[in-house]
Amino acid sequence: DLSSNSITGPLPTELGLLTSLDELKLSSNSITGPLPTELGLLTSLQSLELSSNSITGPLATELGLLTSLYSSQLSSNSITGPLPTELGLLTSLDDLQLSSNSITGPLPTELGLLTSLYSLELSSNSITGPLPTELGLLTSLEHSLDLSSNSITGPLPTELGLLTSLDYSL
Repeated sequence: DLSSNSITGPLPTELGLLTSLDELKLSSNSITGPLPTELGLLTSLQSLELSSNSITGPLATELGLLTSLYSSQLSSNSITGPLPTELGLLTSLDDLQLSSNSITGPLPTELGLLTSLYSLELSSNSITGPLPTELGLLTSLEHSLDLSSNSITGPLPTELGLLTSLDYSL
């Protein structure tokens, strides 16, 4: 765990060589630049904690290769672009935190494949369009579904009524 230090600069691509790494904790530093695509080689990674840095650019589609990942905390960065559809491959994921970034576009319907999620936090971005009905498939959501402070339009899908144990913050 190297969180809450003064680490600067981009993440080195050589991190992709640490194929047995199960936790990468570098929150609250001064890490810059995009996430290297080589992170997709960390197939044993279970926890990715990079909140409160200065990470930029879109999320790499290679993150969809992290099928052992159960927690991804990337809030309070400068991540841009739409969420990649490949996030739907992370079926072990139970916690996805991407609040306070610059994520754009509609939510991908593939988020509905993340049926192990108990917390989905996407507040304070620039997410647009209607909510996908597939969010109603996330019946494991218990802790939170936070989509506040975005540019979401249209009606609430009736399928959200299936999320009976959820603490809502839409």
